[in-house]
Amino acid sequence: MFENEEYSRVIPFNNGKEKTELTIYQETITDVGGVIWDSALMTIHYFFKNPEQFHGKKILELGSGTGVCGIALAALGAEVIITDLPERIPLIQKNVAANSRLTSNRIQVQVLDWTKDKIPDGLDLVLAVDCVYYNSTITPLINLLKTCDAKETIIVSEERDIGEASVAQKTFFKNINEFFELTPISHEYLDPDYCAEDIIIGRLIKKP
Repeated sequence: MFENEEYSRVIPFNNGKEKTELTIYQETITDVGGVIWDSALMTIHYFFKNPEQFHGKKILELGSGTGVCGIALAALGAEVIITDLPERIPLIQKNVAANSRLTSNRIQVQVLDWTKDKIPDGLDLVLAVDCVYYNSTITPLINLLKTCDAKETIIVSEERDIGEASVAQKTFFKNINEFFELTPISHEYLDPDYCAEDIIIGRLIKKP
């Protein structure tokens, strides 16, 4: 069995005070959660373009993977809870530590199991970036979002065209339509250099 190795990616941005950069470690041997996907890059550059929307907000990220999106939000002044399953927590903690100069004490890292845990009350935003890969996660994720009282939910998903991920993604958006309306975020708020037609980024609005 090969020992997993890590490599880092540097992401430049301007936090409003200075030009700086995030350093994010990724894994060479991983499942879907150990690398930065294009959907995450598109999402963090949406944050960078609209920092005033997130500064000072209480935000929880589901299925964070590397932690990059939550770390970017904290670097812009948000109070962030980064969550995932236990096996993903060490990489997230390493990335939080690597960027602590930018995030101060604005990040908590917690295990959140969609099948048994709940999203805490009183949040401004819940974020889910590329969280749907497996059919078994669809119902737990929808139930989790249904019981959440956050003021806003943003979901991001890169279109998959093969395998279980493709089926799961289509099923998720079909099923969640019973409870939520998906409103795409206007392209004027997105960074044109980090924008792709096959990536959905939008707000989930609960239906009455």
